[in-house]
Formats: sequence, structure tokens, C-alpha cells
Amino acid sequence: MLGVNEGERVNFTGIKLMSMFQLQDIAETIFADALERAWPPTNRSTHNRSLEEQLQDPTFRQRVKVGLAKGLVELVAAHDEHVLSAYLFEGITDLYPQIETCSSPEIKTHLLILVSKRSAALYALVTALDEAFVREAQKLLPLLANQQESLLNPIFITEADVAQHKGYALLLSSAHVSPLTIWGRD
Repeated sequence: MLGVNEGERVNFTGIKLMSMFQLQDIAETIFADALERAWPPTNRSTHNRSLEEQLQDPTFRQRVKVGLAKGLVELVAAHDEHVLSAYLFEGITDLYPQIETCSSPEIKTHLLILVSKRSAALYALVTALDEAFVREAQKLLPLLANQQESLLNPIFITEADVAQHKGYALLLSSAHVSPLTIWGRD
């Protein structure tokens, strides 16, 4: 998954270590902001609906995914200069209609993160933030969160992967499954 070679020294200086409480506070803020921005423009019929009802709306779910992804990427990019850009894409199972077997939809966010160099510290930060997102979702949406162990599917790709059209980097040039650019370093 991560692709850090054995024997490779990992540089943790690019990421400031955060306490679990700080990370949970950050996740709470990102999650709240994503939900707030996902609500449609005010109109009485939609604003009176519960969050669970809103999550049945694919547009609302997509807005939540974009909000979570943007918040995550802005945080990790601020702590690691190797992050170059990020893209949201639909997972393979999301491309084909399925019969829903559970009462609540999945809101897993599939995210391509283009980096100049893979980093175990960056992967650890994203994984810890994902765990914090799950805890936050459990507070707000217990039924949804209990069915999901993770809200993020981060996939790190390098510039070399893109140049070689290797693995998930192929999605960046795909005409069929074009990812949504959500962040890029200036």
C-alpha cells in the first residue's frame, strides 16, 4: 500500500507530531465544516430533513466527501511539502449500481494523493486522521459509522508513477473515470 522500502530511513521532521486530542479536535472541525458546506442552499423542505435523510441524497454525500477530502489534504499539505496535489475519484464498486443491503449509504472517500516522495509519516498522519473521522462519525451518525471501519481510502502516487502510467496514476489520464481535482500546490 504505502510503498516504503525496507531499510529506507523515514524523515519525520516534516510533520509535527500531534497529540490524539489535537487530531480529534481537527477531525471534528473538518467533519463539521464538510457537513455544513454539504447542506443545499436554504430552503424549508431540505433544511428540515435530518442528517440521516440528507445522506440518502447522492449530491449531499458527494459534497461531504469533497469537504472531508479538502480538509484532510489541506492539513497534510501544510505539514508535508511532498504533497503536490489531490484528486477525488469514485471507487470501483461505486461505478456500478448495487442493491443497497444496508439502510445507510457508504460515504467512503477515495482519494489520490500525488506526492514527490512517499513518506511513512504522511501515511501515518492520514491513517490517524481517518480514525479520528470515524470516531467523529460515530458521534453524529452511529448507524453509519458502525458499518464502516474507515471513511478514507487514500492512495499515494508519485510523479514517477504518473510518468510511467503505473497503477492508480492511470486514473489521472483516464477518459472514463476522470478524478476531481480538489487541491494543488501553487
